[in-house]
Amino acid sequence: MELRNAKGQTLQEFLADYDENRYRRPSNTVDMVLMTVHEGQLKLLLIRRKDHPFIGQWALPGGFINFDEDMETAVQRELEEETSIHENTYFHQLYTFGNADRDPRTRIITTVYLSMTPETNIRKTFANDDAADAAWFTIRKCVQEQNDRERVSVLTLQYLDTHMEYCITDTVKNNYIETRSQLMEESTTELASDHVKAVNMAMDQVMNRAASTGILFNLLEEEFTLREVQNVYEAIIAKKTDTGNFRRDIKRMLKETGTYKNVKGKKVKLYRFDPMYRYLEENL
Repeated sequence: MELRNAKGQTLQEFLADYDENRYRRPSNTVDMVLMTVHEGQLKLLLIRRKDHPFIGQWALPGGFINFDEDMETAVQRELEEETSIHENTYFHQLYTFGNADRDPRTRIITTVYLSMTPETNIRKTFANDDAADAAWFTIRKCVQEQNDRERVSVLTLQYLDTHMEYCITDTVKNNYIETRSQLMEESTTELASDHVKAVNMAMDQVMNRAASTGILFNLLEEEFTLREVQNVYEAIIAKKTDTGNFRRDIKRMLKETGTYKNVKGKKVKLYRFDPMYRYLEENL
């Protein structure tokens, strides 16, 4: 028996009667927080906007989703169109930002993706489409003070003479955390729109979960040494870590490849990340 709604309509009858113009529709975009590690430093890819709004400002790469396009397809297309990067990029949904006044053009809801790539993509980066320039900014987030009710951090982005510095304050509000950002006087410019919110959220996730979730391996080539893993991790957290403890913890996520790399005249084992490590452990 075919199901009917309160008006007695079948699905086909409902769809035939449906008016898609009954409600105003917001535009939808995707933005990418794309990171890599180069020369011991965590890097973030930004593009300089060529047109209004926010003309001339640095922003996350991204753009509008075509009506008949999957969101993940839009991510890959926009990244390639604006930065020329089209391969070896990991991404997953980070958050959706939808404040009614976040863009002066119209109501725009954006889904932000956290993305990572090996440093080999740095030399392939080239601005295209509506990006006037593309650059890899050194990015750091350092906690300045913290107690049971509040944490104050400084988020810094630097590329040549361009410097952006934000004071990030996380405050406990009942059962949630309220996050506020303020551009500091030392800055020479600021991020476009509300992109600092996305960048800050991505930094928290990367710094706190890079090793435990295995996402840091997307910053490496397919095969790597233990030292290379540790270097990437230390670049993410912006401090040194104990080598013995780190290697003991990280090895449970790896598989030996059986091959070696010559490092300063020594044969060093190469490893590969095992995405199944969590499931295998749970089933033991």
